[in-house]
Amino acid sequence: MSASVVAPATSRRTLRRRRLTAVAAAVVLTVCIAGSLWLTRDPEPRMLERRSRLAGVTEGPIVREGNHELRDVKLRAESGIEVELTVKRRLSDSGADTRRPLAVVLGGHRTARSAVQFIPDAGEMIVAALSYPYAGEPRPDALEFVSDIPNIRQAFLDTPPAIMLALDYLLAQPDVDPAWVELVGVSLGGPFVTIAAALDQRISRVWVVHGSAGSYGPLEVSMRREIPIPGLRHVAAAVSALIINGPSMAPENWAHRIAPRPFIMVNARDDERMPRELVERLFERANEPKSIVWLPGGHVRSSAAVLKPLVDTVVAMMASEPPP
Repeated sequence: MSASVVAPATSRRTLRRRRLTAVAAAVVLTVCIAGSLWLTRDPEPRMLERRSRLAGVTEGPIVREGNHELRDVKLRAESGIEVELTVKRRLSDSGADTRRPLAVVLGGHRTARSAVQFIPDAGEMIVAALSYPYAGEPRPDALEFVSDIPNIRQAFLDTPPAIMLALDYLLAQPDVDPAWVELVGVSLGGPFVTIAAALDQRISRVWVVHGSAGSYGPLEVSMRREIPIPGLRHVAAAVSALIINGPSMAPENWAHRIAPRPFIMVNARDDERMPRELVERLFERANEPKSIVWLPGGHVRSSAAVLKPLVDTVVAMMASEPPP
């Protein structure tokens, strides 16, 4: 008699637990889906809003190095974006009214505006190297990364607007030719210059050096040394790509908008950081006119000996044929 009373009560409790578990799982799934959609929403409206207008310029003193002059500049937009750059010009006997081509360079996150030091001579071209709009630790540990996630995400979304903000300043210089503006993204800089060129028609030609398509793929490859366990590494790369709005910021989603301006890729045959299939995917997604150049060696490093052949190649290609 007692067993017949207990059994239904136990069944009801079990059923309630299952229902609660199902509801909780549904709530978690809904929150995850909603969060993923929010993190990967179209970034273009916000990037254009953050670009805003130039609100402040701080120019450092001119420093002479050999037959060049360098100047550090800090720019501030009305939206609050701040970007630092170094502008390098060759001293010239030409008149003050002479207009020169402009090359804007965005390198790796550690190279930043010091990239001008790896370009010893770009001829009559004015070179401006930009830093990323991020003031946090360049190589954060796990705890620093988690605590700084909002700032990291914001820096990724603010970088294309920061490039456009730099162009506002640079194209106002009396010796810059607004009809010849080269935009160069090296490694990490590749996706950002692709997006900036898609949004800004003032850019004459785009160069992606040692770059590729995707966000998850390059992240997963770069994590192989620090996270040797494949399953854990795949999860970490997927979460990181989600945090930085990787699916929407992937350069292959923007490259087609650069045409009819030229899109040029310069890549390494033995690049250990950029999977070959992702390099080819980015090239395929760009519209004509486009070209790709394969050079020997591995991924670019912050070494003068490694960078010189690469820099010489790109500079020579720029100077040999002005963009249409």
